[in-house]
Amino acid sequence: MGVTQAQIAKLAGVSRGTVDRVINRRGHVDPAVEAKIRQIAEELGYERNRAGSMLVRAQRTWQLGVIVQSAETPFIRLVLEELHKAEQKLRKMNVSLTILEREHFQLEQQLKDLDDLEQAKMDGIALMPVEDEQILERIDALWANNIPVVTFNTDTPGSRRLCYVGQDNYLSGRACAGLMNMLLGGQGKVLMLSGHFSSFSHRRRIDGFQSEVHSLYPGLTLLPLERGNDDRQICYDCVHRVLNEHDDVRGIYLAANGQAGVCDCLRDLGRQEKVHFICHDLLPDTLRGLRDGTIDFVIDQNASMQAIPPLEILTEYLLSGEKPVLPRTGFSHVQCALHMPCVRFW
Repeated sequence: MGVTQAQIAKLAGVSRGTVDRVINRRGHVDPAVEAKIRQIAEELGYERNRAGSMLVRAQRTWQLGVIVQSAETPFIRLVLEELHKAEQKLRKMNVSLTILEREHFQLEQQLKDLDDLEQAKMDGIALMPVEDEQILERIDALWANNIPVVTFNTDTPGSRRLCYVGQDNYLSGRACAGLMNMLLGGQGKVLMLSGHFSSFSHRRRIDGFQSEVHSLYPGLTLLPLERGNDDRQICYDCVHRVLNEHDDVRGIYLAANGQAGVCDCLRDLGRQEKVHFICHDLLPDTLRGLRDGTIDFVIDQNASMQAIPPLEILTEYLLSGEKPVLPRTGFSHVQCALHMPCVRFW
């Protein structure tokens, strides 16, 4: 008969549950205690029955919560469509989803949602986080209570989230700076538009864009950052005001939603051939802009790759007790008005 977890627990002076957490790599154990348990298990020749453990876990129903921000924006609506498709498939695997759709990035609402999901005894949470220290602390508290969190689309680096699934937004911003420099021939004023300042992904794109310009493209002059709030009309009004104030603007970089508003403004002012425009997400409005030349480049991302992997990772972790070996990141690619070959950034 093989060595049991109960025997290891007795020798280590801990509960069987503590041994189980160490053997299945679920964390929340003092490092010294974990080292002692692993040493005893190795000395006794313990072999983990991974298949048996997964079989037992697979026989129960798992509850996953999903919190989606900016549900009013076109790209996030695509993500939601993929989530609802996955909901039906996961139900057959004894996984139940609770999807909370929220507009904009609202800190108090997200804190309440996380509390509600914990009270509802979720086994894991997929989260589009608001960027705030309270959210980071809340993720850490959930982890301490054995509720793993996977962030997607936007991130909370420094938290104890299981992993992040999404685009490398800093790299995307850098790529946009290089494209803008190419379009402007190394000279000219550029208007930058963000979405919500509480969105980590929007800020990282802007950070990447600014860093690349300041480091490599001294001929580009960046105007003060404007906020478009992911809103078509706000972006329209902002671009209209700035172009009236700065008639010599030659480029616009939009790091968030509101692409249709920028296109509408450029068309209404007759500036679409004089002002180069780079934005994100290949949607019906941006595709139209590419085709008529209002938009020069679009950095796209895969909605399915942001909706499905967080659920897969959580389910896999709950079944196996093992953290993902490598972070999974959705790639982005560039589409341009000339229909050049796709370029991918990992």
